[in-house]
Amino acid sequence: MKTVGIVGCQPRIGTTTQALQLTLCLMHMGYNVAYVEMGERDYIEKLDALYQGITIDKNEIIYCQSIPLYTGRRIALANRGRYDYVIKDYGYIGNPGFEKISFLEQQIKIVVGGAKANEVDYVEQVIEDECYEDVNYIFSFIGLSEQRDVKEMMKSKKERTYFAVYTPDPFTYVENDIYEYILGD
Repeated sequence: MKTVGIVGCQPRIGTTTQALQLTLCLMHMGYNVAYVEMGERDYIEKLDALYQGITIDKNEIIYCQSIPLYTGRRIALANRGRYDYVIKDYGYIGNPGFEKISFLEQQIKIVVGGAKANEVDYVEQVIEDECYEDVNYIFSFIGLSEQRDVKEMMKSKKERTYFAVYTPDPFTYVENDIYEYILGD
C-alpha cells in the first residue's frame, strides 16, 4: 500500500479537490483507492446535503461516486491493506490541528498552493521550511502564460511543481497527467 498526504498552504486553496481528483485518477488507472479526511473538518459528513447517491456500508464506510471515504477516526479501516493507495487530505498547514509529523511520514507528499497576491506568502513559507524538502507542489487556476513565472518563483522546487486543470466538481474526474508524474506511474 502506498500513502499520499495532501495539504494546502492556506484554507480554501483546493486541497480536497486535488485529493479527490488524485483518488479518481488512480481509480481510473485501475487501482483500489481510499480517501481519508484527516482532522476534524467534517467535509465527508456534510456531503450528504450536497450530493445524491451517498451510501454507507456495514463497516460505516461512506461512498460518494464510488469513492470510499473515511474520516480520520476510521483510518484504521483504511490502513488494513486492502487498498493500493490511501490518499490522506490534511486540510491546511496553518490549522492548529494539522498533523505535521503524520503528513511528513507519508510516502508521497503534496502541497497545494496559489499564486495570487494574497497566496504567494503562504507558498513561500512552506518552500523555505526544510521539513518540506521532498514534497510536490500543485497550483490551481494558473494560466499557461503564468506557469513559467510560478516555476521560477519555486526556485529549487520547480521540478516538483505542477499545475492542475480547471475542476469545478471534485467528484467528476478531469483527466490530468500531473498525478501520474507525481506518483511516478
